[in-house]
Amino acid sequence: MIEISGTTRIFPVIGWPVEQVKAPALFNAYFQQHNIDARVVPFKIEPERYCAAVRMLMQTPNVGGIFVSIPHKPGTLEAVDEATSRAALAGACNAVYRQADGKIIGDLIDGEGFVRAFDRTCGDMAFDWRQSSALVVGCGGVGSAIAASLAARGIARLGIFDTHAELAENLQARLEAGFPATKVRLSPPAAKGYDLVINSTPLGMNQDDPMPLSLDGVKPDCIVADCGMKTEMSKLLVEAQQRGCRIQKGKEMLIEQAPLYLDLFGWPGVTSDDFRVLEAL
Repeated sequence: MIEISGTTRIFPVIGWPVEQVKAPALFNAYFQQHNIDARVVPFKIEPERYCAAVRMLMQTPNVGGIFVSIPHKPGTLEAVDEATSRAALAGACNAVYRQADGKIIGDLIDGEGFVRAFDRTCGDMAFDWRQSSALVVGCGGVGSAIAASLAARGIARLGIFDTHAELAENLQARLEAGFPATKVRLSPPAAKGYDLVINSTPLGMNQDDPMPLSLDGVKPDCIVADCGMKTEMSKLLVEAQQRGCRIQKGKEMLIEQAPLYLDLFGWPGVTSDDFRVLEAL
């Protein structure tokens, strides 16, 4: 077991709530296996105190960086000195780190983690990005990141939905400006006609949550993904599997973006397979 001392590098995971986060267990197991003096610790911080907390923590020398959880990803843009281009495009950050010159940077790697996981889900089956369509339900930090990464991959048609219409409209405008080759439409939360459907809302974290989208008329070869991690098999994934669809669990995105976090935090060259070994233990 890793002991925390004055030399330990601390990496907060900040959320509101924070009970659902899986990063501490995954990364702390990695640190322990590799004898790294670092620890990931959950911090439950309400939105009105979030930006001040980020600035204070990132001025602390033994804080190596921050994992950002819901609902703080969009608000992180105001807490950092500079955001990467993909974070600015999506309008959110999920990783905060310090450059050598002391500048505090916000990045967004949810989307890259998702598409890497999607590549693994597809396996040997080629996914024709330029002839395919996807629906992203939920336009917060995770959904915005995924939508931007799908557009960057060259998805032909992209439907987006959020119960807060302004969020979806703003994301549509940014995506249309950044990726003119992708047709972006505001769409209802219904899977019919899509090749890939993604739930990036909090719905599904609890067993009594309503379905985030309708699977009526879903194509049998559609891939249904849920980004939630509190419940491994949400009602959405269970029903999709019953309908014969392939599914992608939320933890897959975390595992695939784990090396991206470590790269930003100072440990380059790690692969997702290093974390899959931990999952199998």
